[in-house]
Amino acid sequence: MADVFFSFQLKNIAQIPAHKMILALGSPVFKAMFYGSFPQSEGDIRIQDITLDTFKIMLKYLYTDHLQLSKDSVIPLLYAAQKYQIAGLISKCENYLQDNLAVNNACTLFSHAKFFTMDKLKTNALKFIAENAMEVFKNDDFLLLSSENLVDIIKLDSLCIPEVEVFRAVLNWVDFKLTQSKIKIDGESRRDGLLKDGILFTIAIPLLSLEEFTSVVIPSSILTDEEQLQIFKALTILNSASSCGKFRVCPRKGGRIVEVLVNDILYPGNINHRIRNHWGNLEAETLSVKANNKIKFKSVTIKPRFQNPSSKNNWNFNVKCFVRNTFNETDDSGESEDLESSDSETSTEEEVNVVINLACDGSGYKFPIDEVISQNETLVMTIQPSDCTRGHRVWESEARKYMIMILPDEDERSDGMMYQHKLSDQTTLNLSLTGGHLVESLEVMELN
Repeated sequence: MADVFFSFQLKNIAQIPAHKMILALGSPVFKAMFYGSFPQSEGDIRIQDITLDTFKIMLKYLYTDHLQLSKDSVIPLLYAAQKYQIAGLISKCENYLQDNLAVNNACTLFSHAKFFTMDKLKTNALKFIAENAMEVFKNDDFLLLSSENLVDIIKLDSLCIPEVEVFRAVLNWVDFKLTQSKIKIDGESRRDGLLKDGILFTIAIPLLSLEEFTSVVIPSSILTDEEQLQIFKALTILNSASSCGKFRVCPRKGGRIVEVLVNDILYPGNINHRIRNHWGNLEAETLSVKANNKIKFKSVTIKPRFQNPSSKNNWNFNVKCFVRNTFNETDDSGESEDLESSDSETSTEEEVNVVINLACDGSGYKFPIDEVISQNETLVMTIQPSDCTRGHRVWESEARKYMIMILPDEDERSDGMMYQHKLSDQTTLNLSLTGGHLVESLEVMELN
């Protein structure tokens, strides 16, 4: 009882039969085609821009409302759904893309969302890219962006990435495009590529450090002599960044990394300084951190405060770090459970164990973390001196040699935590610090 047939470009493919009434009920385009003022004339309908497999999936959805999507079929199917204005199919494709947003496809999905005018997916893709910019910009998917879409991303104030890394990513992008076009990579060709759609001026080069400018930007040879001079003046003369012509001079809100000193956590405003020669044997420190807003934990600087820094000995520290889900930290009575014993907590990340080596000379080690911590998660880090397993007698004999400052005792104040530290007007850190004074500072980035 079929009353319409579809044919495709490939030879030896039978006609695909269908029913005008069913197609018209699901698509206003088919309705106008078959029942409008100028209905489709007799004969096959030739499909040239949609493959047979994609068209079959679309027909199956119109007939049965059943749909099975995959990463390979979703974009061609989305195009078909847009062409025939099948609202339900468009929505399912958009939801599928949203659910599968990841570091290795975020830029491509943003480009598709922009092309298909899917505002929700476009907004969510940009937010994801901004929050995970460090990882996204290093992925090959970033290199596939068009110049116009690259500008949309680089313009974002919320990018959570240092500006020098923005420059490096854009430089990698233009080098990739030049290689694809078989154009020699040099300063002139790079500049020509970065002037397209104003890419070059979306980077806040005048806000880089002098070292970053001289070691990263200058060797790229993308700036004119006049631009180099302007930016050099901006970096060496206070309040002169505005003289740098078209270059971005506004710092990104999302890219601001805040260094928090442990002493500022222990003694806000430098008051109530309770440690006075509070020394003890070298022991492990446990650090737990959570916040009322989503943050990215960038790094921890480990710098033990030994009483005898003249010692030439080295110590090995075993660092264990993981993210714990603390969504259900309260029991039925509303009372907070012990962080160490709560059965409701689950680790959302595999534990990372690293051994670092430090001398007893006051030197430090920056331990990279680069983890996003949501409101319902806690980052837990334990720094364990490897020699803590030695016998008590050995400790007694070397106590004077390896005495270390000990963190003060503190009762839990709220949510199983001991301290609060205000990162900004919107974000407050809740922390627990116990054991030896091994951590000197934390680097944290707000994700607004």
